[in-house]
Amino acid sequence: MLKRAGWRIALCLALTAAACRQPPPLPPPAGVDAQHYDLTIRLDPAAQVFQARAVLDVRHPDTLTALPLAFEDLTIDSIRVNGVAVEAAREDDRLWAPVASGSRASRIEVAYRGWPRLGFYATERGGQQIVYTDSWPDEGRGWLPGLHHPADPATFALRLTLPRGYEAAASGSLHALDTLGAEVRYQWRLDVPAPLYTFAFAVADFSLTETTAGDTLPVRYYMLAEDSAYAHQLRRTPQALAFFSETLGPYAFDAYASVQVPMRFAGMENAAASFLLADLFPANRAEEVQIHELAHQWFGNRVPLAEWADLWLSEGTATYLTTLFYEHADGLDAARTRWIDMAALEARQATATALVIKEPRPPSAYLSWVPYDKGASVLHLLRRALGDDAFFAALRATYQRYAGQPLSTEAFQEILEAEAGQDLDAFFEYWVYGTDFPTLKTTWDPATRTLSWRITGDAGTLAGVPFDLQLRRRGRVHYADAEAGRVTLADWDDRPPRVRPVGVMMRVE
Repeated sequence: MLKRAGWRIALCLALTAAACRQPPPLPPPAGVDAQHYDLTIRLDPAAQVFQARAVLDVRHPDTLTALPLAFEDLTIDSIRVNGVAVEAAREDDRLWAPVASGSRASRIEVAYRGWPRLGFYATERGGQQIVYTDSWPDEGRGWLPGLHHPADPATFALRLTLPRGYEAAASGSLHALDTLGAEVRYQWRLDVPAPLYTFAFAVADFSLTETTAGDTLPVRYYMLAEDSAYAHQLRRTPQALAFFSETLGPYAFDAYASVQVPMRFAGMENAAASFLLADLFPANRAEEVQIHELAHQWFGNRVPLAEWADLWLSEGTATYLTTLFYEHADGLDAARTRWIDMAALEARQATATALVIKEPRPPSAYLSWVPYDKGASVLHLLRRALGDDAFFAALRATYQRYAGQPLSTEAFQEILEAEAGQDLDAFFEYWVYGTDFPTLKTTWDPATRTLSWRITGDAGTLAGVPFDLQLRRRGRVHYADAEAGRVTLADWDDRPPRVRPVGVMMRVE
C-alpha cells in the first residue's frame, strides 16, 4: 500500500482524528484460523443493490463456543453453521457466530444485504459510474464478515454478478465469465492465502490490456476507458515481476493485474491485483507506485504481518525493494536519488517515532513516513552493514520460511543474524526500537575547498559500515565515502556544498 498522493508526500488525508482513536482490530482468538472465504455478490450500482452470501471455513479449538466476526451493520437474512440455522449476537462491529461444542472446524454461512458504508466506494469519474472496495486495514468488515487481522491470511473465491454493460476486476485470477441473460457473472479465485485487507473488487468501464510475464503468467492492466492511452506507464511490470522473482523467490499467485480506480490512496496491494490511484496516470506517476504495490505481493501479501506494529516489514520493505528495481533496471544513479530522498530527515525529525511501537495502536496511527522511509533506510543500512550476500540471503530465507505465516520483527532479526553470523541486538535497539538519529557534523574550509565531517550519536552502529555522502553544488555532484572523513573539491568554488547521506537517516549540521 502506498498512502501517498505523490511519491514522497505522506498522506493521511482520508483518516480522521476519530478513526485514529479507534482501538486496534483484535487478532483472532488463540487457535482460530480462517482457511477460506467464498463470497457470492449480486451488485447493481445504478439501483444500489448489494446482496451477498459469505461462506467461511474456519479451524478452531474444540473449546470454542462462538466465533467473533468483524462485520458492520448490513441486514443479515440468515446465518448457518455447518448447515444448521443459528442465531448470532451482534456487539458493536462484532458478529458472534455460535459453533458446536467439541468441533474443531466450522463452516459459517452468512446471507446479508444493504448498501455498504465502509470499505466500499461508489463514485463517478469521466461521466461513468465506478464501484470499488478498499479493505485496509480492516474496513473490509463493511462488506465481508471475517477475521480482519493480517496474521490470519486465507484463500478467497468471488462470484460477482452484474448487469450487462459493467466490467469488473478483483483479487486473484479470473476463472470464468458467464453471460446470464441481462447479467454477467465473474468468477475469481485466490488459491494462495493472503490477508483479508488484500481482498477487493472494482466495477467500471475498463479498457483491458493483456500481456504475460515470462512465458505463462497472465498480466492485465484494467484502465478506465478515458485513460486507456496511459497503460504504457505499466509496461515494465513483467520486468519487475521477473526481478523480484529472481531476487526474493517465485511469484506466488496465478496472475497479476493493475486496476485504475479513483481511490483515496496512491496505491493498494490487493492480492494479485494492485489498485492504483486514477490521477497518477495523467500526471505520469503511475510506474513507481505500481512497482511498490507489486513488491508487496512478496512482503505484505505472501509474507503477512504478525501485528500492525510490524508494518515496516511490509511498507519499508516494499519501499526499499522499489529502489532496488530501479538500481537493477536504470542503474546506480537512479537508485541513489531514491535512497537520498527516503533518508532525508530534515523537517521530518519532529514527527519521528520508533519503527516498532510496543503499546497497542490502531493501524491508522502507523501511517506516517516512518514505516515507509525510515523502514527502507534501515533496510539499506542493514544491507551495507551485512553485505549483499547475507542481506539478500536473509530476504530469500524470510520469504521462503514465512510464506503464508505471520512475520514479526523479532523473527526477521533472527533470520538476519543467522545469515550474517552477527548479533544485531544493538542495531535493532537503536534503529528499530529507538527514536534517536546520528548527527553528521560537517566543516567547510573555503580556502582549500575541503569538506570534513564526523558522525556522533550513532551508539556505535555505523562503525565500519560503508556508505556514501552526496555533495552537491550548482548542479555538480560528487559522492564521497563516509568513512574517509574528508574530501577536497579543488575545482569547485569556495561555497560549501550541500551534504546528503545516501540511504542512511541522520541529522546534517
